[in-house]
Amino acid sequence: MLLFQEIRNYIHQLLADQSIAAGDKLPSERALQEQFSSTRITVREALLRLEAEGLIYSQKRRGWFVTPAKLKWHPATKVNFYELAKQQGFKADTLVIDLTIKANFSDSGINAPSLYHLQRVRSLDNRAVMYEDIYCDTQRFEQLESHSLNGSITDIMATQYNTVVCKENSVISVTVLPDHVAIKLEKNSGTPCLKIIRKRYDECHALVDNNIEYWLHNAIEMIVDGQ
Repeated sequence: MLLFQEIRNYIHQLLADQSIAAGDKLPSERALQEQFSSTRITVREALLRLEAEGLIYSQKRRGWFVTPAKLKWHPATKVNFYELAKQQGFKADTLVIDLTIKANFSDSGINAPSLYHLQRVRSLDNRAVMYEDIYCDTQRFEQLESHSLNGSITDIMATQYNTVVCKENSVISVTVLPDHVAIKLEKNSGTPCLKIIRKRYDECHALVDNNIEYWLHNAIEMIVDGQ
C-alpha cells in the first residue's frame, strides 16, 4: 500500500469511527507529515483524494474540515434556497457581491435592451457553497436595487413586481470554479464544481431571469424521482 493510501485510510477510519464529526477540523498537514514521516505532497494527495470523494473540504488559510450533510435538491422542481435549507435543518445566508446594469447579450434569452446583473454568494451554516450570477430585465424589474437583495429574489419578484415563477429549466454540468468565483468561495482555482444554468419562466411562458450557479460539488446532492 502506498503511503498516501495509508494516510487516506487513516483519516477515513477517523470519519467512520466518528472520532471527528461533521464540520470538525482535521489534523493539520504538518501534523500528518510528522505522524507518517511523509512529505507535504504525499499528505496533500491523500487529502485531495478524500475531498474528491466528498468526505472533506478545504478552506484557504484555515485548513481541512469534515464535510457536513449535503443539501438535497430535486432539479425537476422549483427552488427557493431559504425554504429548501430550512426544511433540511440548515441556516442559510446570502451575501450580495454586486448589482450592475449591462447591455443584453445573445445567450441571455431575455428580450430586453439592458439587464440587471446580480452577483451573490450563498452559504449553509456559515460555509460558502454557491456563487450565482442572476440576469433579469431592468425595465420589468425597475429599481430592483431599492430592495433587500440578500433574501429571496423569487419573493421580491412576486410581492413587488407581480411576477410569479411557474416553471424552471436547468442545465447541469461538471466543470471547475472560475478564478473570481474560487476567491469568493475560499477555494483554489480549478476546484471541481457543479455548474447549473437555470432559466425561470412566468405563467405566460416568458423568461423571467437567467441564473448561472456554481456549487461546490460536496455541498449538494441531486435527487431525481422516476415514474
